[in-house]
Amino acid sequence: MLFSTTLMKRAGVPFLLSLSLVAAAPTSKLRRVGSGIDVLLFDAPAVINNGATQASIEAFAFATGSDTDTSALEKKLKPILSPLALFGVDVDSALETALERTKLFVAVPEGNAKLTVNVKGCSGKAVLKGTDTNGLAFQDVDVGDCSGGDAGFAGTLEGVDESTSMTVFPSEDGGFGVISDIDDTTKISNVLDKLKLAKATLFDSPTPVPGMPELYANLSQSLNNPSFTYITGSPYQLVPFLRDFIHTTYSATPGAILAKNLTVSNLDSLGDFLFDKNSTFDHKLRQIERVHELWPNKKFLAIGDSGEKDPETYGEAFRTHGGDVIQCIWIRRVDGADNNDERFAAAFDGVPQDRVRVYEDSDITDVLPGIDVAGGKC
Repeated sequence: MLFSTTLMKRAGVPFLLSLSLVAAAPTSKLRRVGSGIDVLLFDAPAVINNGATQASIEAFAFATGSDTDTSALEKKLKPILSPLALFGVDVDSALETALERTKLFVAVPEGNAKLTVNVKGCSGKAVLKGTDTNGLAFQDVDVGDCSGGDAGFAGTLEGVDESTSMTVFPSEDGGFGVISDIDDTTKISNVLDKLKLAKATLFDSPTPVPGMPELYANLSQSLNNPSFTYITGSPYQLVPFLRDFIHTTYSATPGAILAKNLTVSNLDSLGDFLFDKNSTFDHKLRQIERVHELWPNKKFLAIGDSGEKDPETYGEAFRTHGGDVIQCIWIRRVDGADNNDERFAAAFDGVPQDRVRVYEDSDITDVLPGIDVAGGKC
């Protein structure tokens, strides 16, 4: 099945490959391949070196139709939602939204699925090794020289009989990149309140942290169109939901979302498998390592919040990779979090004070846009 690839020119960014039948639709598609397998392709960061493009590609393969078998989830959610009718809430609509966002949690993974992505205009193609027992494939793939061809590329995912979509975000190995958290950094999630977190994740329309889309657009200009990579502790099953949010609300700074691999063995505790944060620290460090290995000569501005372990994560990343890689760390001060000086001192032990900024919400519009990060300020 052919899908169109739109080549969009941006100053400082050679191209953005959008693999989608409908360029205006940001939703990650779940589509069928041969032998009863559906596939979700994740957006991919990519590096350009001497005309060659290497993309870091991920995919999730699952049994056809398993994403619609949400009866167990529905049985758990419906009695929880029913009392909301007393407050004028459309329970059926709320349930539909929750099931749509969580359906991948009950998808049955397909191991050993062979996937090949062809990109017309690139001299190579992405041939992925078989998916693992969790249905996941992850591989850095050299797709060759992508500088040829016309303004619109066409490509194929071999074996696909319906549309699929992904976006490859290439950037030169140099200049600046932005590593960003999502929950309570770019999107209001209320991570510290599990009931509010569940509501924001399952039912509400996502709301940005006020001023952050404008700040990121400003950074895109002041840092000469840096790569943006969103590293989140949310599970990959929520990536379609998060991708829609980033690609619409942060349309000036889209980027790959690197989410956590969370395998669900049963539905005994919906909250546990949706919001398990025990491994987020290790996950984010691994993803920062992945980004650094892809772009070893980039400097990064790392942006997060104090709600969970972003200070500790970015502090450890600085100590591991040094100030030539993690140039600045910005942490949003979240109300109700542990914002004690002792915590930040421990988290940023060994990090020069002028490399760290713990900011208030008022600073998002009043202070941060005026900081000359490109000139070495934080």
